[in-house]
Amino acid sequence: EPARLPPYRLPGHGDPGHQAVPAALPEPFGAWAAACVRDVDAAATAEDLDRGGFAGLQLPADALADAAGYARCAPLLDLLEDRDLPLFVHPGPAGKAGAEGPGWWPAMVPYVQQMHAAWFAFRAFGRPRHPRLRVCFALLAGLAPLHGERFAARGDAALAGTDARVFVETSSYGPTAVDSVVRALGVDAVVQGSDRPYAEPPLHPGFGLGGAAAYAFRIANPRRLLTGED
Repeated sequence: EPARLPPYRLPGHGDPGHQAVPAALPEPFGAWAAACVRDVDAAATAEDLDRGGFAGLQLPADALADAAGYARCAPLLDLLEDRDLPLFVHPGPAGKAGAEGPGWWPAMVPYVQQMHAAWFAFRAFGRPRHPRLRVCFALLAGLAPLHGERFAARGDAALAGTDARVFVETSSYGPTAVDSVVRALGVDAVVQGSDRPYAEPPLHPGFGLGGAAAYAFRIANPRRLLTGED
C-alpha cells in the first residue's frame, strides 16, 4: 500500500549485496552499513566496516531507546569509536502503533516518538559509555532538542547542554522547526537531509537563516559528522 511504505533500511550483514551497495551507488552518493540488533554480531560488522566503502553504521531508534538497548548494541558502538566512524539513528518499524489510522500516522507518531526517546536515551546511557562517538539523529531527533529547558528543570542539567559530536538531520522539516532547533542546539548541529523517496525535501537554502547557515548545514557540518574534521 503506497501510503504505508516501510521504513528505510539498507541490507544488513549477510544479506545479498550488502557489500555491493557502496560500489553500486553513483557519485556522489555513499552508504551506511547495517547490522542486526537482535543478535548482535560485532565481528561480522567489523568485517564490513574494515573492508571500507561505508560512511558509518545506521541503527534503528527503537533499538537505542533505553539502557538495555545501549547495553545490547554497545559492541557495535565500540567498533565505531575504534574506527572513528559515525552512527546514524533513524526510525525503526512502526509496529502496532502504526498498524491503524491514516497513512501518515507512522511518520507523525511512532517515528517521532522513537526519535524523541533515542535522543534522551543517548544522553543518559549512550554518551557516558561512548564519549568519542559522533552521532546523527534523523528528523531533528523528533524535535526532542526543543525540550532542553524542561530537561534542565526536571532532569539532569549537566546533560542538557550542547554536544559538539551530536548532530540532527532535517528530514522533511522546514524553516520553523529548523530555526527552533538552531536556537536550542546552535547552527553547528544541523545537517541537511530529506525524506526521499517518500517526500521531496523543502526547498529552503539555509532554511531562511542565510548563506552561512546554508554552508554549515550542507558542507561544514556534514564534513564534521562524517570525518570528525572541521
